[in-house]
Amino acid sequence: MVPVYDEPERTWRERLWSWITARVSPYAALLAIAAAVVPIPGIGYGLGPCWGSFLYAMRVTTHPAIAYVVGLGAVAIFGLRVARRLDTGRRAQLLSLTGLSITTVGAIYGVVRPFDIVTALTGVPA
Repeated sequence: MVPVYDEPERTWRERLWSWITARVSPYAALLAIAAAVVPIPGIGYGLGPCWGSFLYAMRVTTHPAIAYVVGLGAVAIFGLRVARRLDTGRRAQLLSLTGLSITTVGAIYGVVRPFDIVTALTGVPA
């Protein structure tokens, strides 16, 4: 008789890493992040901080909730495009990854403030 060998169950980190690498090339992800944060000559800021400053201006002039909806809505749209693999070509996938990284950096840079949680829970502006 041959002993039966059971493979150990993969950890959640291994499953997450295999899910990510099945959808995204690590080189494309690094290139997309670099496109979002590397400063543009003549401007001095990357595309992510430029999107973030637009969202911050929207937050200050209109209402923080509108900036949250616009910023996190853009992150959700690009995130769904990457997660569902709606782009078949490499160039289209790179554009979706770049859009996801730009909108994520911009949302963190321009919309999210730590005192928003205090305001949401208590109703008192911080």
